[in-house]
Amino acid sequence: MRAQSLYGRIGLFALLLALAAAVLALVGLALAQPQGAGAAAVCAAAFFVPGLAFFNYARRLRLREVALTHVAEFVEAPGAVDVDALAAELSVPRGDAEKILRRAVAEDRVRGAFDDRGRFVSEGSKRCGTCATPVPLAADECPSCGAAVTR
Repeated sequence: MRAQSLYGRIGLFALLLALAAAVLALVGLALAQPQGAGAAAVCAAAFFVPGLAFFNYARRLRLREVALTHVAEFVEAPGAVDVDALAAELSVPRGDAEKILRRAVAEDRVRGAFDDRGRFVSEGSKRCGTCATPVPLAADECPSCGAAVTR
């Protein structure tokens, strides 16, 4: 079971327990049982706070998954990507974009390396036979030297 699913289920369970305790607190008030109502209210609060925390953590894990998947797709398509272009795509500073890209590489979502010009070159990209420049998958000629590229 994935972590985000586990945290989401724990959060949902805790929130359901908090709801049940809140209902019991209301029943206690309706039956003029202040001690029972107070105890149920304390239990409701005790389950509500961690439930929200687990639910929020599961949401953050989902967003992280989406972001890393987007980075992998953005980097794979052209074959070589400048970190500044990735930063502009993600609307984050260059340093953060580089950290995100390195995290995607560390988690094996994308394979490749940084070249001497500071670009990230995907392992799956095709390269020009003349100048060895990475070429976008849809291109028929090298953007650097103009040589024809075979598929």
